[in-house]
Amino acid sequence: MVGAPHAEPASAYGEVPGSWAGQPGWPEEECRLDGRFTDLRAVRYRQDQHYDTGRYVGYLASLSRYRVLPSGRRERVLAETAQVLDAHGGGIGMTLFSDLFLARAR
Repeated sequence: MVGAPHAEPASAYGEVPGSWAGQPGWPEEECRLDGRFTDLRAVRYRQDQHYDTGRYVGYLASLSRYRVLPSGRRERVLAETAQVLDAHGGGIGMTLFSDLFLARAR
């Protein structure tokens, strides 16, 4: 699927907290410009995991982008995804990022 959240490689996100492959929403710059905040801190946690085929297909099935598909099409897409993963060793590597931003109100 075009634009699916799992379609971006981890390298697109960089190493800096708040670098989200060009997506807006990180509050750091806004808080730096706002005199009401101090002690700004940003941290990125990265976790590399392996999802076996069942777990990955379950993850996809939980995403709205897949849930809104007509049931027959959704089942075909998920089944074909499982076939591709199983044909290439079963499962897929995933990198999970958790970005944390802290600011203290003055």
